[in-house]
Amino acid sequence: MKNRRVFHGEQFFQKSLFPFHMDRFVIEKTVNVATHTHDFFELVYVLQGDAVHQIEEQIYQLEPGNVFFLEPDVSHQYSASHRQNTVVYNVLFSKEFIHEELSLLNSRPYLNNFFYLIPFLRKSSANAPYLPLVSAQQQQIKHQLDTIYEEYQTQEDGFQIIIKTRMIETLILLSRYYAEAQWQQTARWSDEQVIDSISLFLKEHRNQPVSLVQLSQIFGMSVSSLTAKFKQHTGRTLIDYKHSLQIEQACSTLRGNQDKKISAVALDCGFNDLSHFNRVFKKHTGTTPKKYRSN
Repeated sequence: MKNRRVFHGEQFFQKSLFPFHMDRFVIEKTVNVATHTHDFFELVYVLQGDAVHQIEEQIYQLEPGNVFFLEPDVSHQYSASHRQNTVVYNVLFSKEFIHEELSLLNSRPYLNNFFYLIPFLRKSSANAPYLPLVSAQQQQIKHQLDTIYEEYQTQEDGFQIIIKTRMIETLILLSRYYAEAQWQQTARWSDEQVIDSISLFLKEHRNQPVSLVQLSQIFGMSVSSLTAKFKQHTGRTLIDYKHSLQIEQACSTLRGNQDKKISAVALDCGFNDLSHFNRVFKKHTGTTPKKYRSN
């Protein structure tokens, strides 16, 4: 979409060392918000109203208590309600804002669900891209966001620490809620939907270390059941499928960048061991990376 507007973090963040911004945004009735993207993360919590939110090609009717998590470079827009104003909390932050703190918790399966699965599911027809909270969850999250908003407005001594702490708490709570909702929904998926979703997830994270245990936790089934279903429907193991995606990317890089070292190509494609990369590459292509490039 050529004419969409792009917002940058420096337009909102007051200090580079504290890349965070929050406001109560009002979508006035009959006034639309045009398609736009941004280079930061955005957490949206709906306080009131029923405007329509379009994310990429999918359209959703907003309701109080809905939560959206938008990653950078995702286009979205709002179509205003004709009956009332819609009010949302917009929480904007860069990847670096709480990266260090969350890295310490990254082994937790519910955090993997939230940070990796929500953006991924936006591209899957098997699930919705937002989390509709129930009443008790709404009260808890709204309390968290109200505190963050007040601290950001007053900016008294130590406000950065309180905001960071509350944001981490909020994201962990949302991750728990999402995991619960996800497990309930995946239980109703057909095997084809599960396999399609796993395939999409692996494509989105082909260069990241994703274990079978993590996948089984994300999709709410045992490792043995996950691997058996995937092989039954695709004829391939999960590891072999992930390797094929990585080698496909490696081949593209080798063709397009003659000067890049093969060790760097391997690292970019998620292989930390060059000899392992060479073995997997030869298995999938019948030749070595060096010969592939020369040919």
